[in-house]
Amino acid sequence: MKNKSSQELEPIQCVCTNIKMTSRAVGRAYDAAVEEAGVNVVQYSILINISRYQPIEQMRLAEHLDMERTTLYRALDVLARRKLVKISPADGLSKVVELTEKGKEVTKDAQKKWKGLHQGFIDKFGMKQLEQLNELLQDIRNHFKDV
Repeated sequence: MKNKSSQELEPIQCVCTNIKMTSRAVGRAYDAAVEEAGVNVVQYSILINISRYQPIEQMRLAEHLDMERTTLYRALDVLARRKLVKISPADGLSKVVELTEKGKEVTKDAQKKWKGLHQGFIDKFGMKQLEQLNELLQDIRNHFKDV
């Protein structure tokens, strides 16, 4: 009888587990890439999207990133304390966020690191596969929003 610790493990078939495993591997790689700029990949994602659409309402940014509003607001508070973003009142209860000069510098530095890793992915898998992957991931998100 085989010892269970030396038994060959079968590939995992669970969609959720495979996506989470992939997400952790990708997240670790991108975290390592942008950490020299002083941010993690979640912070970078927030900063780069603010830079694209600034000034942007916090709620709209949360929707765009498909993040819980409270999670985004906590992350923005950290970025504001680090003086990377400025949060200002807009109409009524809404607030808008934009990058500070320091935030622009950090975002630009992190983007250089991010681009290297992203280009490595494109070099290995090709632009067509990247587009197909992004489309598939969007379809998966949409599927599970309806569940």
